[in-house]
Amino acid sequence: MPRQSDLLTLYRVARYYYKEGMNQKKIAAIENLSRSQISRLIEKALKMGIVKFTLHLPSEFDSNELSSALERGLGLEKVIVAPISSSNADSDLKVSQVIAIAAAEYLPQVFSKSNVVGIGWGKTLYETSLQLSFTNGNSAMYFVPMIGLSGDDNPNLQINTIIDRFCEKFKCRGLFTNIPTIRERELPLTKVEKERFENLKELWNGLDVAVIGLGKPPDKATSIISELSDEYILKVSQSQTCGDILAQFYYPGGKIFSFDDRYDHIAFEISRLNALKSVICLAGGADKVNGIIAAARCGFIKTLITDSVTARLIFEHI
Repeated sequence: MPRQSDLLTLYRVARYYYKEGMNQKKIAAIENLSRSQISRLIEKALKMGIVKFTLHLPSEFDSNELSSALERGLGLEKVIVAPISSSNADSDLKVSQVIAIAAAEYLPQVFSKSNVVGIGWGKTLYETSLQLSFTNGNSAMYFVPMIGLSGDDNPNLQINTIIDRFCEKFKCRGLFTNIPTIRERELPLTKVEKERFENLKELWNGLDVAVIGLGKPPDKATSIISELSDEYILKVSQSQTCGDILAQFYYPGGKIFSFDDRYDHIAFEISRLNALKSVICLAGGADKVNGIIAAARCGFIKTLITDSVTARLIFEHI
């Protein structure tokens, strides 16, 4: 183990070089050592942990540059970064609202060229439905739920309400569902439910674009849809999955957590998302960073709309 005097020398040399910006020649003169000795001391200071680096994006880093960097780093077609202050980034609601504002501005451009649009659920989708302006656009467009009903009292999970608001703002029609997203398998669908489910699946096969949210990993989520059993919720909470899309939890490599055999899950299978031409994900927050990265790399999403604080965190992780 180095003597105290040696440690002090290492510390001084490291401080001169990294903190005060001196070159090795000047440090060698101060310490009365050779330049090669100073070089070895600098390397030793690093190995011993006397010097540690922390990297941060500069505050003036342009959002367009950040968007481009994330597009390249995640292999996405488009990334839109909505500005948010650090003080607001800890509020899930504020994060959802700034993303919703950016989404409300961007989506009409995409929808003008679309006929069948799939819509997911979640806080940011719900907020987007509130932020949308009334638009005279493509009246032939048709909105389709990508997931069934939830009896939960959480407004963010009321898919028919979200669909209705999108229809109202774009002055077009959409499909409303009466099928629960989680249902006991032993209870058969009625004839009417079967017909409506078949119609829904047929519409899913013809989607031009999908707009989805992305949930926190289950161990960070404040709640999971109430129709699931306590046993299943415990299992998924311990699963180390990194997020969920359309109530389907997935691992960093893209594998989807198996659903309880007692239930049918009425939702668009996220393994099919990579086959769609356009999948727009609205998501932000520190807890969602790993889930967003995994979803992008697994091909679940093609466009990301997020906030500036989350975008920086993603950049630092890729």
